[in-house]
Amino acid sequence: MKQLYFLLVIILFAFQGYSQVETIIPSDRPKLVVAIVVEQMRQDYIDRFWDNFSNKGFKKLAINGTYCQNANYNYSLTQTAPGYATIVTGTEPAEHGIVSDFWFNPLTGNKEICIIDARYKAVGEKNAEGAFSPKNLFSTTFSDEAKLFNRGKSRIISVSLSQYGAVLSAGFTADAAYWMDIKSGKWITSSYYMDKLPNWVNDINAKNMPEEYLGREWTQMLEIDKYNEVLPDSSEYEFGIDGVYKVFPYIYSNIRKTLPDYELMYLIPEGNTHTTDMAVASIYNENLGQDENTDFLFVNYTVSENIGRLYGPQSIEVQDLFLRLDKDIGHLIDVIEEKVGKNNVLIYLTSNHGVAETPQYLIDNKMPAGNFKQYYILALLKSYLKAVYGEGDWILDYSNNQIFLNKILIEDSQIPLKEFQEKVIGFIINSGGISHAISSTQFQNIIFRQGMPLKMQNSFNQKRSGDIMISLKSGWIDDLPYSTNHNSGYKYDTNVPLIFYGWKVKKQKLYYDINITAIAPTISMILGVPAPPASTGKTLDDVFFNR
Repeated sequence: MKQLYFLLVIILFAFQGYSQVETIIPSDRPKLVVAIVVEQMRQDYIDRFWDNFSNKGFKKLAINGTYCQNANYNYSLTQTAPGYATIVTGTEPAEHGIVSDFWFNPLTGNKEICIIDARYKAVGEKNAEGAFSPKNLFSTTFSDEAKLFNRGKSRIISVSLSQYGAVLSAGFTADAAYWMDIKSGKWITSSYYMDKLPNWVNDINAKNMPEEYLGREWTQMLEIDKYNEVLPDSSEYEFGIDGVYKVFPYIYSNIRKTLPDYELMYLIPEGNTHTTDMAVASIYNENLGQDENTDFLFVNYTVSENIGRLYGPQSIEVQDLFLRLDKDIGHLIDVIEEKVGKNNVLIYLTSNHGVAETPQYLIDNKMPAGNFKQYYILALLKSYLKAVYGEGDWILDYSNNQIFLNKILIEDSQIPLKEFQEKVIGFIINSGGISHAISSTQFQNIIFRQGMPLKMQNSFNQKRSGDIMISLKSGWIDDLPYSTNHNSGYKYDTNVPLIFYGWKVKKQKLYYDINITAIAPTISMILGVPAPPASTGKTLDDVFFNR
């Protein structure tokens, strides 16, 4: 009997040990894919701010996952919307169609925001901006393809303060895309996704958390001497909030007096916290990652874009914002691992673009830079065309580094378009801030293989782009009321973090050049579903252990 007893005990312990091993074995495919996009996050931010990060956010992802240190976009118009679209479709703007945040329509004479769709309206708040959909995407996304493959069984939720990230990340088949209404501070969506908000979203809105957050103030998280990686708080290179508020502390009740409604939520760390809270609530209330069908959660952080432009990458405000975001991301990871399990979730973190150094900061350090006086150059060009071709509105619009010509007038004047374009390029290329100027005729007849012309071609779409596209010199930005900006094909705008973490992800660093277009086909590959139809990216086979 004793021998039988001991045998049963051994079998019991063996069974318990086997069960414990089973719990750490990854599922056949991730039960949840979490896509984290931090707007305007340069690759060097992780290394520069590393020492002051916690062990639960950026560090946890980078140390325990695959950290790709040379991930880049390969196009020139590095704006907000094209970045989001490129991540989820796996192709360049030339193919997915979101060439910029907005584009000029020569047929209507209007500028069209890339996600506007008048067929729909806001849901959750009357008179809010909600006429949005992904209709202008020319390609489906990796989550669309996964949901189509499993016959609609996946759940897809996208969260962002800004509607750009929410809508474009979500794709065509999302169950919900939520963003914050700037007038009411409430989470809303579009009737493209649903007719009314779920009860749990109404419950969150009823708490009116933005009011609680805006009753606070933003002070430095660390002692002042710990911010060694940036310039002093009194730096002259900062534009600041409303051009007035430039140094700590930022007392929100004072700033709100000069900003309308809830605009300040887009400019403070609590805006990221509010986004995290909504993402966490989505995980619990939508039961994401709780069955064998892979679900998708897109979490898009917007505040870094706005603070980055107002203060520049050498500011304490930017560093402090990322230290606080690090804690938010750490909290999000904790919730995901507790609810779904590390081995059942695949997380990737990246950004939609980087940002340039403040031009004056570069100039003061004897480096080439400048502010491009785009409207002054445009006025000179119009005078030149008037002198050459006579009176007429030869130029319809200039926006997003592109000139839109009046092709009807040019045709009626019996001037060959190619000749007219060459005249314009010959004039503007003499501007001190322009490095390249390429016409639509050239883009359609020449295949560029490398350098800035290739990146410009990857931003050109025949239906939506202008007749002439320019690229500014390195260090130059348009003359705008900010400290700095992004919208170039240079490394500071294209090189962004890319980290994979969780399900079967190897612990490693990769140093070779990776195009961000690789994300979508890689996710599709591990899910065993077709990649987005326009996808051109190469799959990252060396990120995962044997599948």
